[in-house]
Amino acid sequence: MQFSDIIGQQAVKQRLINSVQDNRVSHAQLFLGPEGSGNLALAVAYVQYLSCENKGEQDSCSKCSSCIKMGKLVHPDVTFSYPVAINEKEKKRISVDYIEDWRKAFIPKPYLTYIEWLQYIESENKQPIINVEESQDIIRRLSLKSFESGYKVVIIWLPEKMRVDAANKLLKILEEPPEKTLFILVAEDYEQLLPTILSRTQLIKVNRISDKDMTEALISRHQLSIEEARRITHLADGSYHEALLLTDKSNEEEDHAKVFLDWMRLCYQRKYKELINWVDGLPRKREQHKNFLQYALHLTRECIVISNNIEPIIRMSDKELEDYRRFAPFVNNNAEQFAEELNKAYFHIERNANHKILFMDLSLKMSQLLHTK
Repeated sequence: MQFSDIIGQQAVKQRLINSVQDNRVSHAQLFLGPEGSGNLALAVAYVQYLSCENKGEQDSCSKCSSCIKMGKLVHPDVTFSYPVAINEKEKKRISVDYIEDWRKAFIPKPYLTYIEWLQYIESENKQPIINVEESQDIIRRLSLKSFESGYKVVIIWLPEKMRVDAANKLLKILEEPPEKTLFILVAEDYEQLLPTILSRTQLIKVNRISDKDMTEALISRHQLSIEEARRITHLADGSYHEALLLTDKSNEEEDHAKVFLDWMRLCYQRKYKELINWVDGLPRKREQHKNFLQYALHLTRECIVISNNIEPIIRMSDKELEDYRRFAPFVNNNAEQFAEELNKAYFHIERNANHKILFMDLSLKMSQLLHTK
């Protein structure tokens, strides 16, 4: 993974390059950016540049032994840590047990998302975490001598999924690591990160991809027309992952905007029998429920924007916009209550609530709100 493979983020790339060239590499860094921004890919490109044997002024060479190993995620001095679900049947408990899955998931999709990772490892309803056994294994890995005399690096993806006991186990080594040891934490949600972790890392802020960079990438990498690239850029809202979904016409993911609107119609019409069938037809995986509720919150925001005629910042296709123009006033009247109920539902889903009971209860509350003037 080279810097040139990553869309946009020129200022961050230059900052990282300068830190290596000036020998000012911080031992613990936090790459914080929203899903689809490329913060994980950027972290991998940074480590490849750091360990490259023939690094140039702006990028790694991609041809030396170190770069080839990084490209295959088999560099002996670079290890990865990520959320996993314990699988007693296959005796998988920590990241190293899933390393082959990780390589197969990340290499073709460096803008990998948490939901895609869960689907890849088939975690079912188990909540993947970074547990204390993982922290113990990280410490063990870092205690070994460097194979190629450079930095020993651990890249921790989604440290917000780290349990408190796991984080506490790492605090000492984060604060006083062995010489030439580097921690790269790659996070998406600042609010969920433990303060003890935040206080020990240097923040590298990775913003959403700019519209200009996204449009250029879609044209050059996917041979889209300027018009189509601009349309997808507008809808993707700075996420390359979302742009890829919109570009892939064969994508089978549910259209959340349509599902949400169909759900709201049933709620408004008080078709309770159909609502029961709708709830019964929901997927069983908890992460999919959370994803849908997050998108519902996004659509609530879009309805407020539509109702207030702030069209330049609307992130919808023309067809969706036409449908939501008629629906938006019903949400705008009770936007605060809508958001509150969706947030509460998300909170309870995270804590293993029965999804059928939760969504039926939420449907009844939404039905009431839609009729409140």
